Amino acid sequence: MTSSVVEVSTAAVTARGSFIDALCVEELFVDPSYQRPTDMGRARTLAAAWDRRLAGVIEVSDRGEQQHPRYAVIDGAHRVEGARLRDPQSMVVASIHEGLSIAEEAALFDRLNRQRRRPSTWDHWRARKVSGDATVTAIEAVVSELGLRIDPGPREGNVRCTATLEKLAALGGTDLVRETLQLILSVWDLRTDAYDAPIVHGVGLIQHHLRERIDPERLADTLLGVVPLALRTQAAALGDTLTGTAGVRMATTIMVLYNKNRRVLGRPVLVSARSFGGGARNARSRPLPSKTA
Repeated sequence: MTSSVVEVSTAAVTARGSFIDALCVEELFVDPSYQRPTDMGRARTLAAAWDRRLAGVIEVSDRGEQQHPRYAVIDGAHRVEGARLRDPQSMVVASIHEGLSIAEEAALFDRLNRQRRRPSTWDHWRARKVSGDATVTAIEAVVSELGLRIDPGPREGNVRCTATLEKLAALGGTDLVRETLQLILSVWDLRTDAYDAPIVHGVGLIQHHLRERIDPERLADTLLGVVPLALRTQAAALGDTLTGTAGVRMATTIMVLYNKNRRVLGRPVLVSARSFGGGARNARSRPLPSKTA
């Protein structure tokens, strides 16, 4: 799958116009579509020990005279909030970028954060979503189509394992993401623990690597006979005897239960960690024919 994420280089930003100026914090705002929520504890700490000489230069985007407040903070939101808490009329030094779209702001935010400190997986996902990353957009569409949400909150219907969804998309495209989530949804509905990363990854590996060997009805019935917590416990127990990722151990655990299923008769499918390509992100990508006997 090809990514079309907006890339904003330093040269490109400079070419469109950027300059240094002092701005009042009243003129600044944070766009929540790609920015993380402000940590007010951190902002208060900055305010208490405020030293304008150490505040550095923040990065902002000029949204134009029609926007009030006018300047979107790309980098430096906590410093702005710290200055605001100290004095609502505080001035901060800013590098002002002109002519950026919101998607380009998000891409610049993501790049600056990856360069300066490691952002969380969710920060990275949200910024890529706003910037138009093709992989993120396609996965979001599939999840929404199924009536689920990509959201970090531990609530029913939320899918939080974005890194795992990307691994499945790289392995078998968004069709594999859809089939995996569809099966989980049909078995366990919206329960939160059903969408934990090892379970999603394990079910996806089975769907991809054993597609021609398993009975879909027997697989669904096998999953119906166990709760997600029990699956995780059994998979964790395999950690002492089986190599591979948590997803591979989960896939193996499910297949052990599949082979023991007497409610839906069928031939057993013997597996090992190697049956699932070691769980590698790029193992057996879609263009390659199946090598499983």
